[in-house]
Amino acid sequence: ERATQMKRIKDMKAELTTTNFKLGDEPGQYETTNRLAMTETDLGSAKVPINVNLKEAVKKSSIHFGNEPVDYKSVAHDSMQYKGSVGNYTALKDEVKQMTNTLRKHNFSFGDEKVNYQSDYAAGYGDVDVGAYKKSDESKASMRFIIDDSRSCHFSLGNDKVNYLSNTQMALSSIEGRGVGDNLANIQGAKAIKTALQKTSIVIGDDEKYY
Repeated sequence: ERATQMKRIKDMKAELTTTNFKLGDEPGQYETTNRLAMTETDLGSAKVPINVNLKEAVKKSSIHFGNEPVDYKSVAHDSMQYKGSVGNYTALKDEVKQMTNTLRKHNFSFGDEKVNYQSDYAAGYGDVDVGAYKKSDESKASMRFIIDDSRSCHFSLGNDKVNYLSNTQMALSSIEGRGVGDNLANIQGAKAIKTALQKTSIVIGDDEKYY
């Protein structure tokens, strides 16, 4: 009985220590999808058989690099080959030269206009004939009078003759050559004027009879 129990425990322990899952037990199949498709077609599977031309086209690469034939010629050898008649070659050479000059030139320009070396005075007056200079000489006399008149002063100050006399001399000169009677007559006249000025000039009630 004890031996049977020990065997059951040992078997249980062995089952518990073993792995209950597996990874990578299936054998690897190192073939491309295209290869598997071609194999199934060759084996006559249930799939629709593929066209032979299509099968070859699928197998081939659709990208090509450097498939053009190489021309092993130098630039000197290529330029020395005959390229038509002399006239055509000359025309081609001229065309190449013209194209080269066009490409070398810039597409914009500054200061292409012709420079006119002329002063503002000459541009304003222009060319004058000889007759105009003769008329100018004839009119210079009248122009001189106008110029002198415009330059001269049209008003004057202090041109009166200065009389160097004092107020006393001027007062005494007023009675020079007169007698005493003349002065008395002047005095009487001044008194009469003063008396007339002192009287009123408005008269009210000067009628002879008042009713």
